Amino acid sequence: MHDDGAPAVPHPPYDELRAALGDQHEAAPSVDALQAELEGPKPDAQAVTAHASRLRGIPVVEARIANWWDDPATQTWVKAITDAGL
Repeated sequence: MHDDGAPAVPHPPYDELRAALGDQHEAAPSVDALQAELEGPKPDAQAVTAHASRLRGIPVVEARIANWWDDPATQTWVKAITDAGL
């Protein structure tokens, strides 16, 4: 948690995702976009969901992104930013 009471931003294993996708995979930019969204000043829950959904559709990273996305801490964070209207 942050001092302001907001839950900490959960981060997926970016390096593992990139390594699994490789440089040639067309979805590699989705990892960068997800990271940029999560590290931005006001992450958008819909954008995060869209990036995660795209990555979940790729067999070589599905388990990694699903483990992160389905984690209660991630879901709590998504709910918090959705409820806050961020």
